[in-house]
Amino acid sequence: MTKDTLPRYKQLADSLRSKITSGELNAGDAFPTEMEICETYSVSRHTARDALRILSEERLILRRRRAGTVVADISAPAFAQPIGDFDSVLQYAREAKLIIFDDGLCDEYGLERLKLHGDYIWFQGIRAIGDEPPQAITNVVIRADVAPPDRNTINQLSGPISEWIEQSKGLSVQNVSQTMEAVALTTEQAKLLEVKPQSPALRTIRRYSDTKKETFLVSESLHPAGRFAYEINLNRTNG
Repeated sequence: MTKDTLPRYKQLADSLRSKITSGELNAGDAFPTEMEICETYSVSRHTARDALRILSEERLILRRRRAGTVVADISAPAFAQPIGDFDSVLQYAREAKLIIFDDGLCDEYGLERLKLHGDYIWFQGIRAIGDEPPQAITNVVIRADVAPPDRNTINQLSGPISEWIEQSKGLSVQNVSQTMEAVALTTEQAKLLEVKPQSPALRTIRRYSDTKKETFLVSESLHPAGRFAYEINLNRTNG
């Protein structure tokens, strides 16, 4: 299919995309509104809306509440987390707000998958920074005897859940271990994260252990590509 035979909205998306990739529009610049696009390119609102949807799915533009549509920063992820010590591991939880929308008892399959034993409460939510698109889907599994009483308690936290457990339940975090792997998002996961099904994502699992080396909290997050990155600085020593 040649460019001339492409649907009108795809041709329009190509033209609008070139304004970003050519540098005519830079990260943070205001992007034309639907009405402005209709007037400039003599297209219907339906065509303009479909073209904007394509650019939004490609993460080239961001639609922000009360601020309109702006050009995204395509050179860097929305959040880059350094890894080096315990505080840096918790940085993301402080900056990306977690909103829980589902919870319940963790079933046998969930316990087995995370290599847990006993009674655990399961919470699921979305992490986001301000009005940016969702950073991640996060599942949190917490030992029942130290879990918050309900999802509203978590939604009102200004910091990590682990800190709430330390302060409210008297436990001390002794160790945090983390694993990462690349995965493809399911249709349901992609819908929550506003990306296409089978899009690549980074799956991270963090296990929090107390002074008895018992796991009391596990968080599992799915970060769509382009919205999250880890930064690791390694210093070479002679010896």
